[in-house]
Amino acid sequence: MMKHLFFILSFTLITCAVINAQDVMPERIYLTYSPVSLSALNPAGDYSYQQDGSGGGFMNTVSTKPGYAFLASAILPGLGQAANRQWWKTALFVTVEAAAIGLYIHNENRARSVERQFWRMADGNWSVVQYASWLVDFHNAQNPNNPYDPNNLLTPDYQGHGIPTPAFSNENDWRVIDIIALRQLERSTLYPSTGNPFSHDLPDYGSQQYYELISKYWQYGPGWIDWNPGVHNINLGNAGMPPLWLEHARLEEIFNDKYRFAGNMLSLLLMNHFISAFDAFFTVRLRNHRMEASMSSEYLGGFRFRYKF
Repeated sequence: MMKHLFFILSFTLITCAVINAQDVMPERIYLTYSPVSLSALNPAGDYSYQQDGSGGGFMNTVSTKPGYAFLASAILPGLGQAANRQWWKTALFVTVEAAAIGLYIHNENRARSVERQFWRMADGNWSVVQYASWLVDFHNAQNPNNPYDPNNLLTPDYQGHGIPTPAFSNENDWRVIDIIALRQLERSTLYPSTGNPFSHDLPDYGSQQYYELISKYWQYGPGWIDWNPGVHNINLGNAGMPPLWLEHARLEEIFNDKYRFAGNMLSLLLMNHFISAFDAFFTVRLRNHRMEASMSSEYLGGFRFRYKF
């Protein structure tokens, strides 16, 4: 998101610079005199096709002023092209704009919907109480001569009765476990295969990291409601994880993909505005230079008035 904001800010500054340059560029007026001109020799000459920008109207201004063409297409891609009657370009920029907006909205909404499902699945199917109970058993299996007292994991209101049956209700379960003591136990519990402690501490409930970690690392598999209590090895890979752990991880992958796609569509939108704006700017600029060259070649003499910007 930060790169998109940086792009928008940069684009806005460029737009302001182009418009400002248009307004403050020094004007040069030339007035010369010669006794003869082609216009006098050919009074019937028709130069109506040449746009001089003297007419009124917004579209005429856009078609003759490069800065305004830039601004028009920066705001609405294809507008500067339409003012210059470049219909195929207009259709292209408008189509890209509409498609990118539609795909962005669809994928952003879909990502949020799946993410809410992701949260609900964790809230109703993962318990810190069940995880704490398993962790005590796992720790004591590795340290039979120095067992850990499960009461040390309980908050004062629940001490003395052992770890209760998990309710799979975050409102209840998180009141039972002392999260600081749980994290200390995680750090002191070792993997039998490596002799290293658990790689992560359980994050605070409700944090984005909490929802991610409980279906990212195997150590949190035992906290899921469908964990097989007969399984004591958490080093079996994803194949050893319960179905809900796998489904929760799959949902995370889905909504992250949707968010990434929506972000790409936002980048496409910004790029569409950027390209359309500069295309309109250079189209008008080039047309004005060609017109100026054409008008200059039609005079051999007479009064000549030329405005250059």
